[in-house]
Amino acid sequence: MWLLRMNLLLIITLLSVALTLSNAQQASTASPSIVFISPEQIKDIGEQVTLNCSIANVKNYIVGWQKSNRDRTKESNIISLGVQLAVTEDRFRLNFTKENNAANYVLEIHDIVNTDAGLYECQIQVNSTSKITKTVELQVRHPPMLLENQHTNTLTKAEGEDAQLVCRAEGYPRPTISWRREYNAILPIGGQTYTGNELRLNGLRREDRGTYYCTADNGVGRADTKTITLEVEFAPVIRVPRPKVAQALDYDIDVECVVQAFPAPAISWYRDGKQIHNGGSYSISQIGSPDDVTTSVVKIHSVAAEHYGDYVCKATNKVGQAEARLNLFEQNVPNINYSGLKWTNDGTSTRKVVLGHMLIVVTTLLLATLL
Repeated sequence: MWLLRMNLLLIITLLSVALTLSNAQQASTASPSIVFISPEQIKDIGEQVTLNCSIANVKNYIVGWQKSNRDRTKESNIISLGVQLAVTEDRFRLNFTKENNAANYVLEIHDIVNTDAGLYECQIQVNSTSKITKTVELQVRHPPMLLENQHTNTLTKAEGEDAQLVCRAEGYPRPTISWRREYNAILPIGGQTYTGNELRLNGLRREDRGTYYCTADNGVGRADTKTITLEVEFAPVIRVPRPKVAQALDYDIDVECVVQAFPAPAISWYRDGKQIHNGGSYSISQIGSPDDVTTSVVKIHSVAAEHYGDYVCKATNKVGQAEARLNLFEQNVPNINYSGLKWTNDGTSTRKVVLGHMLIVVTTLLLATLL
């Protein structure tokens, strides 16, 4: 009986040792794994964050932290490798603890800045071709900042074409983009404001040109605003304030046309099919004003008989051309004979008559100028 008990005890001991050896062998061949990584972190600028990565069956595998941006469009940066930091900034610290075959790699970031936001990846390098990874995202609340557009701050289109104004911004929380025009004028699509990254304008009209503002806001800090100038090219349009102009011989007179066009037009004047230039009887000037308007004025000095007739104002730019016609005709000045007037002793009555006739002449000349 005693011998039977001894044999049974020996068998149990041998089984226990075999099980222990088996477990040890399995542990020695088990692959490492990441059993825990910190959840998403949302912090303010200046705060501190702790990112924890727990490894089972770590053995002698190399574990590291690596950072990339949210959309992974840029190269990743190695933060740590093993128990050593790969960055020299004092804001970063790495704490390492190991117990049995489990290890914790804790990455601390102090005095958080905007550029710390991104994806932090805990990596176990298994061999030269494979690794085990888990990722935690760090979001940093910061004011919006508008990014550079695919086009400059000035966009030029021809009348009738479509235009696409684009603004994009970064920031956390994600900024909202809104659009408005200068002086809160109505947008071509209607309304005073529009929300969205892209403002699409179809079938541009000249009235759509001007200054547009895009504003990014996310409730953190100050909103960011950018100005985009939309230029719409259109052919010249000519207006003649006085299509018929009267003037007497030997007096000066101005004839003019008003041109609206973009780009700025070349303006020329013609008389009887021949272009007239500065010099002699003519002085030509151009006066620019807002809304792409140019007033062209021809001053005719001491009008002579050959100056009467039709004048043509022509305007040309890259989009098209236009012309308008006006007519200068002779205004007769009343011929007043003062020889039959009799002077009184004080000359009062006669002076009144003379002054009255002179007033008629002046009035006639003014009316001729204004016609």
